[in-house]
Amino acid sequence: MKISPTSRFYDNTMLSTYKECPRKFLLRHILGWRSTGTSNALIFGLSWHSAMDAIWINAKQLANDRKELLHQGLLGFLATWTEQGMPAQPDIEQLEHLGLRNPMTAQDMLKNYIDTRWSILQEAELLAVEQPFAVPVPQMAGTWYIGRLDKVIKLNETLTVEHKTTTEYKKDGGFKSSYVESWYSDSQVKGYQFGGGLFFPNHSQVWVDAALVHKTVHNAFRFIPVAHQMPLLEEWIGDTKEWIGRIEIDKNLMGTKHRVFPKNESSCMGKYGPCTFLNICRTTPDPMKLDGPPEGYIEEFWRPFDLLNLDKIMDKD
Repeated sequence: MKISPTSRFYDNTMLSTYKECPRKFLLRHILGWRSTGTSNALIFGLSWHSAMDAIWINAKQLANDRKELLHQGLLGFLATWTEQGMPAQPDIEQLEHLGLRNPMTAQDMLKNYIDTRWSILQEAELLAVEQPFAVPVPQMAGTWYIGRLDKVIKLNETLTVEHKTTTEYKKDGGFKSSYVESWYSDSQVKGYQFGGGLFFPNHSQVWVDAALVHKTVHNAFRFIPVAHQMPLLEEWIGDTKEWIGRIEIDKNLMGTKHRVFPKNESSCMGKYGPCTFLNICRTTPDPMKLDGPPEGYIEEFWRPFDLLNLDKIMDKD
């Protein structure tokens, strides 16, 4: 695979941001601004992914020592957790601030995860961990869709396992049906099936490995298998090209009299609270005229190509 200085790279984060609000895309992915600090939910999710890496990598080697496997998983969790500035052993006041997402909850969840997933951890052949991929977008020269597959395993067939944490709990136990059903039309999962299918022979589907984060329920896990037939993947490709095209039009019109990257004010208040850029949008009609990120924000560009280490799998002209 060849790339050039003019190559363009889009991942699910960038496309999802534009769909949510073009102005948010401008602020995050053109100007490179983000709010200071990282949400507890995001840090817990990142830490859970690190724990999953440790557990899946060591599961067979530690087949006779589940206690040590749990220890390795917890070490993986805490490594990312503390790197993000979070306390490994929070005191009472810190626990109250952290809420249900804390290392003690994670430890209980990891123990139950190992017990629940023990059979598949031993039976599956682990083909790849955190596998980056880059696939050319059809009929869009120099444009690539990129991402990373959490796990690729072989279990009768080859599939991707995508780890997710959620608080979407229903009172009679398990996950809300709306959460489960949302993955069957999720663009990220379609992208993983498309990208995985080009990198791994006989790659057939994606399993969303959902883990419930709850104050008292620490043993709710569910695989959500998602397999789309080619017509739906072709539709996803068409939609992806359309969204990339819209972004490129806005980028090309920057600096002209045309309005670009407009606000989607329906997204100012979301499921998890206000948009992190709401303070900017409330106070300035044109952030391009600001000298730099205002107080409470820093410049930190989202660089998925470097984040995914794609230089290891792609050649340069």
